[in-house]
Amino acid sequence: MSGTGLRYLLIILIVFSAHAALADIYKCVDADGTITYSDTGCPEGAQTVEKKPEINAAETQKKLPRVPLKDRLNRLLAVDRHPVRISPRVVLGVYGVMSLFCFIATYRDKRKSMTRQWRTPERTLHLLELLGGWPGGLVAQQIFRHKTKKVSYQLIFWSIVALHGLAWADVLRDFAMSRAVMDFVRRMI
Repeated sequence: MSGTGLRYLLIILIVFSAHAALADIYKCVDADGTITYSDTGCPEGAQTVEKKPEINAAETQKKLPRVPLKDRLNRLLAVDRHPVRISPRVVLGVYGVMSLFCFIATYRDKRKSMTRQWRTPERTLHLLELLGGWPGGLVAQQIFRHKTKKVSYQLIFWSIVALHGLAWADVLRDFAMSRAVMDFVRRMI
């Protein structure tokens, strides 16, 4: 049987076994005191001690107060809920460390490209740039003349730089763009 056939068989078995799992359970005690459990009822001569009805997941859920989706999203998107508490020194430190990592990764990639070894994937370099290492990536590109002519790489790189620029513009304008987007989302709800 092929792998696809086995998958379908497994799905069918799971679907049909789920129905069997939703049965009443009887606890039976025989005349000699032996306890047995059954889903079809107690045998003759046995006494039913306990019957647990079929469990319905909808009935067992705790009844939580219903809060409208609009109110939940408004609470989540509230500006005062997430105050900015990041020090500028921390941000500059992250940029510095990530720039160093990105510089080293670009250097290693250039060195391996010259010796025809296994290279650092571009998505790894872009991830480091996105996490704040784009200044180190830019410096490494210029010093090592690496990835400066590859248009697809440069397009993604400068998109990441523009994204960081937009983020900093939003920070310097006291999050005016973010508030506008949040207001738009609130109105759409």
